Amino acid sequence: MIETSQPLDPRSSSVRRRLWRGLTPRLALVTLLVALVVGVVGGALELALDLHESRRTARESLDNIVNLVRASAAEAAFQLNPGVAQRVVDGLARNETVASVDLRDNFDGRLAHLERDTADADAGPGVFGGLFADISRREVALTYDTGGGAELVGTLTITLSPRALGERYAYRAFTGVVAGALRALLISAALAVVFAVVLIRPLLRLSADIGRVDPTHPGASSIAMPRGHAGDELGDVAGSLNDLLGAFQSSLDARDRAEAALRALTADLEERVRQRTKDLEDAMDELAAEKDETEAAFARLDDAHQALEHANRMVLESIRYARRIQTSLLPDKAAIDDLVREVHVCWEPLDVVGGDYFWLERLDDDTAVLAVMDCTGHGVPGAFMTLLVASALDQALHDRRLRAPSDILAALDASVRARLRQDHPDSDSDDGLEAAVCLWNRRTGTLTFAGAGLPLLYACDGVVQEVRGDRAWLGYRSLPTAPAFTDHDIAVRPGMAFYLLTDGVPDHMGGQPRRLFGRRKLGRILRDLQGRLMADQLATLRTALEDYRGPEPRRDDMTLIGVIPL
Repeated sequence: MIETSQPLDPRSSSVRRRLWRGLTPRLALVTLLVALVVGVVGGALELALDLHESRRTARESLDNIVNLVRASAAEAAFQLNPGVAQRVVDGLARNETVASVDLRDNFDGRLAHLERDTADADAGPGVFGGLFADISRREVALTYDTGGGAELVGTLTITLSPRALGERYAYRAFTGVVAGALRALLISAALAVVFAVVLIRPLLRLSADIGRVDPTHPGASSIAMPRGHAGDELGDVAGSLNDLLGAFQSSLDARDRAEAALRALTADLEERVRQRTKDLEDAMDELAAEKDETEAAFARLDDAHQALEHANRMVLESIRYARRIQTSLLPDKAAIDDLVREVHVCWEPLDVVGGDYFWLERLDDDTAVLAVMDCTGHGVPGAFMTLLVASALDQALHDRRLRAPSDILAALDASVRARLRQDHPDSDSDDGLEAAVCLWNRRTGTLTFAGAGLPLLYACDGVVQEVRGDRAWLGYRSLPTAPAFTDHDIAVRPGMAFYLLTDGVPDHMGGQPRRLFGRRKLGRILRDLQGRLMADQLATLRTALEDYRGPEPRRDDMTLIGVIPL
């Protein structure tokens, strides 16, 4: 049965919106803020450019004043004529920006002097006048051509008023700021009106039309097309809503028809069953019961099989998506290409996702970090652990800015214990990881290694050496926290190759008799591969592992990083 309900009242509190809570004031506020920010930034830029132009103009004005009176001042100084000198000074006094003038002969005798005696002079240059104080004074030497060459006859010192220059600049700055603020307010008001007319009003009409839809007969209602919006997004919304209402009505009609057909079919089946039961009730009661049970069992079995197939498909899709997520957390394998000569990575989970994790990152111009982690288990549980370890490593490198490999291992141990709540003896979980971390410093030519259960292999002069990590594990509740991890410093020479690996590489099972591949055999293969490109080395090693394993299935995730620093 279809339950009837009342259509929504477009005047209800869920549809009405107070003006101050609507989109219009919000859009107006956002627009005002954006306009103010842009205005402030633009105003600051205009003020800076205006200040630069004002200072240039002041310098040019001072240069022009000096060039204008230089000849007259030199003539007065040569003649030692105070009257001529005073006329020169009086002429400069007509310029309101000139604060003082001092004309002296070459015997340091004052021929004429001007010093404006105003209250502003005692008040100092002011807030903006300080911006012009360094360019307001100019002292020039006066020379006079006596026929036998230029001769020094005196000095002329002119000082402009920084306060007058600053007041001119302040007036222009104030008018610019006021104009920018008014412009921002006008733009915001205009946009608010536009938003209200173009967007908000059609949305309110759409909301009112939706509120009037009868849920029991949605097809009987229609959403009116907003005026003037037939070709834009609002028109698309109205059309989509009408299509949706029509689809709802079609679904309701189909459901009603299906219910009617089902009732008719049920009645027919019941009648057939009653008739057959009556005809065969004496001889076929037991057979009918067994038949019904068998059919029901087959139906349940078929339903269970379909449900199992659906669940299996969903699980596989989820795991494949989890692999994309896990792969996205891995670094770009070319992240440190410009700090090393060669680097190559082989990362192969046992299942679609795995518990191995590696990291390559350039920390600054000369240092890079390389790390491999082997988390508890493989598959989905191991992948979850790698997500936690990736977060802990990022925190150690960027939040705490740790650089020593031993400190990074200690931080990983503490973070995993804390995040899995394994720092308490009554914790239900007991998971962790093994890890190896290297820090390459190109400037010092040093590679620093620290490991917890994982080694570092390196090849030098035809010999493959192994640097064992500390006998420790990270994060486990049942294992004690390592007191400290050991940093191993290795001086890197050109051609040396370094390898970080998880247990999945040497733990391949195969051969005759069946045994683990082992690090010794791995070291011999790496020794024979020296001199080849790192990508070729890892590809050849992978082929050797597959040949050794034969039909034996792989047992663990596998990660190997090979790097040739110099």
